[in-house]
Formats: sequence, structure tokens, C-alpha cells
Amino acid sequence: MTDKSSKIQIKEKPKVCAIDLDPEIIDALEDKGLQCFSGTLGSQVKVPNSSRANTHPCLLKFDFPPNLHEYDIVIVDLQDRDPIEYDESEHRHSSLKGSEQTILLSSYPETIFDPRPVSASILKEELNELFKKETLIIVFSAPEEVVQYHFASLTRHSYKEHEPVEYSLYGFLPCVEEVRNKNGRNIVISSDIKRQELRNIFSRYSNNFIYHAVFGHPTELLQDKRTFVPRDGFIPLLLNAEHEIVGFIDIYHPSVFFVIPQIIQAKKEFLMELFDEVLPGMFPKIFPNHEQFSWVNSEKYLLPNQAIILAKKEKIDYEYKKALEQIEDDIQQNQVKYQFLDDLLIETGDSLVKSVEQFFSWLGFAKILNMDETNPEIKEEDIQIPLDKGLLVVEIKGIGGTSKDSECSQINKIKYRRARERNSFDVFALYLVNHQRYLPPHERKNPPFTEQQIADAQSEERGLLTTYELFKLYFNIEDGFVTKEDAISALLQYGLVQFKPSNAHFIGIPSEIHHKGTVVILEIDNIFLYKGATIVVCNDGACSNTEILEIQEDGKTVESASNGEIGLKLSRSVLKMSELWLHDTNVKPTSSS
Repeated sequence: MTDKSSKIQIKEKPKVCAIDLDPEIIDALEDKGLQCFSGTLGSQVKVPNSSRANTHPCLLKFDFPPNLHEYDIVIVDLQDRDPIEYDESEHRHSSLKGSEQTILLSSYPETIFDPRPVSASILKEELNELFKKETLIIVFSAPEEVVQYHFASLTRHSYKEHEPVEYSLYGFLPCVEEVRNKNGRNIVISSDIKRQELRNIFSRYSNNFIYHAVFGHPTELLQDKRTFVPRDGFIPLLLNAEHEIVGFIDIYHPSVFFVIPQIIQAKKEFLMELFDEVLPGMFPKIFPNHEQFSWVNSEKYLLPNQAIILAKKEKIDYEYKKALEQIEDDIQQNQVKYQFLDDLLIETGDSLVKSVEQFFSWLGFAKILNMDETNPEIKEEDIQIPLDKGLLVVEIKGIGGTSKDSECSQINKIKYRRARERNSFDVFALYLVNHQRYLPPHERKNPPFTEQQIADAQSEERGLLTTYELFKLYFNIEDGFVTKEDAISALLQYGLVQFKPSNAHFIGIPSEIHHKGTVVILEIDNIFLYKGATIVVCNDGACSNTEILEIQEDGKTVESASNGEIGLKLSRSVLKMSELWLHDTNVKPTSSS
């Protein structure tokens, strides 16, 4: 005899955790190839507490999969079931770690121990991880149970009872704020249901529903902190004759909850239809392998023109893949071409020196000597660049922190050695560092040099610069804000090397900004600004353009201004510390000059 399970193709998704669901329903789900775990919140137990002296320890006996976070669907049936008889041997720990044991006690007059509410609180903790992804929670409702539990701690030398704690049967559902017990059979379909397939299935089974609880519509507080309104994402599905909610959907993004009344005699059929006809269309990511009516797509049953349309689709797919391959190739080539820019920010040692060498070559230096390659015996400067007016020596470092004084000043000794060798004081020196290289550049300390280090560099006539500034310089040159000639000249500066916009006049830094940075207050002195002029905005070495849309002087709109405090309305926002520049070609003398 062939095993039926051997013929079933097991689907990777969805994985279903079925808690207290009838075994025949679990079998039916597994017959569809679904991976199912049969779990429980625990059975109610008849406890023989017949007198005041009676107290019995009780174990919860819940069972959830250890990898519940990997499941896609959780079905919880809260239907009240007959309690089982108390067996003391079933309520003792067979093994225990540690020197203290926490036990649950059932005492007179309690004769039915219900573990489900406290197990539901444990399930809530397990579900929290699951709620981070698209998950479907289906709950068959039952009367609300709020149970008071008594815990005690037991050690080798003592026994201590704790304050009682209450737990709710619906405690695992974050969407339930108000639930009240009420029984009935008369159910109507809510007009809030927009999906026809949902209306159809609830209509077909409307005579099979029996409800034991009604639910309040969750609310949320508006920004005024006084007004509560119905919360979005909560959709009533089923109502009783008094229009109270007995079934609903709640979108707890990215998870979705279905809470449905109990179904008499047809729960298996309802769930099978729900899984076959409704849920795959609503949750395609959870049901990626749904194959109902897949035969209709075979060649034998193609609709008119379908073959032609499919052929077009195939052609587009092919062309798309070829285009995508070309783009991937372009990305790879572009990465190789400009890898030196990334290396400026991440590398150290020889790799960093090579990236700087490539940058300087792009910048326009005619001859660049990599000293480690030219003269590997001497470990001094990394790069020499002959100039029309002398020689530039560059020391390059990639470090995890910021530079020590000795590291900043080492290039000064090399500078004077080269000056003596040349018998000329035409040697320029630059210390270039890729600092804090394990951090994203915008999170680094910029500039990384102390005021004393900058002052020493100025007095000793040498430059300090970071590779991050070179990285930003590349884009400022490409965008036309700085010329390569001006950049080369700036590399010969003393102190902190800065690349200022070329052919531009410094206007100032805003004294105030308003309207999210689109309105600035400036103090200008003999600088002619006019409506429509283009302003260069520099933020931490990165430049962009903005246009003057309006000028105000003494509270009045004017076409131009040259002196005093003015307000500018700009086409793009700026920061409080933004440097504002005007191209020299736009600077016009005032009548007083």
C-alpha cells in the first residue's frame, strides 16, 4: 500500500502554525502540501480542590514551535473545550536547572484550571518577532476569559507566594482593546468589506457562524492630544443584529489579523476555501506557489491572441535581460574606472598612495613620482611632483583615528632635506591623511586637525589636507565650481588647505535663516546682488547653485542691493553655516565705488 504523504508535494511557503485546531483540519491543510505545526495553549484541567486546604501545582502545557518566527500563518482556535482530569504526575517538572523553581498553584475554590490566558501572554512574546514581516494571524474567537493566577517560588530552604496576576485570553492580540462576552447567531456582512471574494465566502457561511464575543473599534489619539478617532487599518467584517462587531480584519503593518466567530460543522470547509480562493489573491507573497487552475495557462486552453501577446512578453523579457546585463557591465566598468575615488576614503598604505597618484594625474599634474616605486630603499615622502616653480612633496597616511602632532609635522623635515638637496627654498610640503577611515566620511571629525596643528603648519609653511576633501573636490571640479588650475594652486597653501569656488567673490554666511533655509538674512558691503543672480552655496566643501528669487531691504522688495542688512529668498534651501559666493562675472560696482 502506497503512503499518501509520499504523493504530496510539500510547499516551502506558507508555513502554518495551527494552535488548538482540530486534527482533521490540520490533516486537510497538510494534504494541500502545507507544512503545519500542531500547537496548543494548553488544556483546561479539572483540579480536585474540594476543601479550603486543597492546593495543587499546575503546569501550563503549552506547545509552540521553537522557530515560530519563521512561520507565515498562525491559526488560533479559542473554542472552549471540555476540561481533562488532573493527573499530579503530569504537573511535575521531570528535570530542573537552578536552585529556585517558580510554580503555578490552583487553590480552593477553583476547580477548573485554565492555562490559556497566561499561555496567550507567552504566545504574544513569541509573535512579536513574527510581526516584523508579512504574517497572517487567523483567530476563531471565543468568550473572553480573564483569569487570576497564583505563583510561588520554591527553594531548598524557603517557600514564598507572590501577589496574584491577571491574564486575558486575548492578550496575544495587540489589536484588541475592548472585548465583551455576548452570544448570538444572527450575523450580517459589514459594508466595510470591499473585496468581493471576502464578501462571497462570508455570505456562503453566514448561517454557520456563532459568536461568543463582541469587539470595540480601536481608537487613536489625534495630534491635539484630546480627540480620539477610529483607528485606520481596522475593518469590521461581521456584525450582529445590534451592529456590534463580531469579526474583523486589523492591519498591524506588515502583519494582518483575521478575527472570526466560531463556525458550526463547517470550519474545515471554510478554511479550505479561505486558503484556496481568498488568501492567495490577498497575500501573494505568503502564497507564492499557489497553483489553483494552473492548467488554464497551458497551450491547449490559450485565449484568442494570447500566444501573440505571450510572444511579445517573451521578447520584452529577453530585451530587458540583455539591457540589464549591459547596465551591470557598465556599472562594473564605471566602478573600475573610478575605484580610486572610493580608495581615497577607505584605503591605507600603498593602495592609498596609488589612489592619490591617480587623482593627481586626473587633476593635471604632468609628472608624478611614486617614491616607494622610484626609490624603495628610502622611506620618506610618498609622492614628489615637479612644478614649474619648484617641487611638491606629499606624505600620505591612512589611519583609524586622527593625526598626532609628529605625524602632521614629519613632512616638514622632508621638505627641508629636499630644499638642501636642491639648494633652493622652492619646496612645498603637504600632509594628506585618510583619517578615521572605518567611519563614513560625513561622520568623521572634519577637519581632523587641532587649531595648534593648523597654526604650526602655517608657521612652518606646509599644508594639511584630508582625502575626503579630494573626494569632494572631484565633484566640485566636474560640476564647474572649481577649476583644476585653482585646485593645483590651493594644494600649495600653508595651514589647512581649502578649495574655494573659482572666479567667485565671498558674500558671507547667513546671520539668520527662515522658511526651512529658503530665506536668509545677510550683511553685505559693496557687493551688488540682484534678482535672478546665481549664488554658489558651499556646505562643508560640497558646492551647489541656488538662484535669488527676491530681495528685501528695510522691509521692502527691491530688484537689487549692495550694502547693509538684506533678506534673500532663494530657490533652494541653505544651512545656517553655509558659505555664499557670487561669481566675479556677476559682481558689479555700485554707484558709490
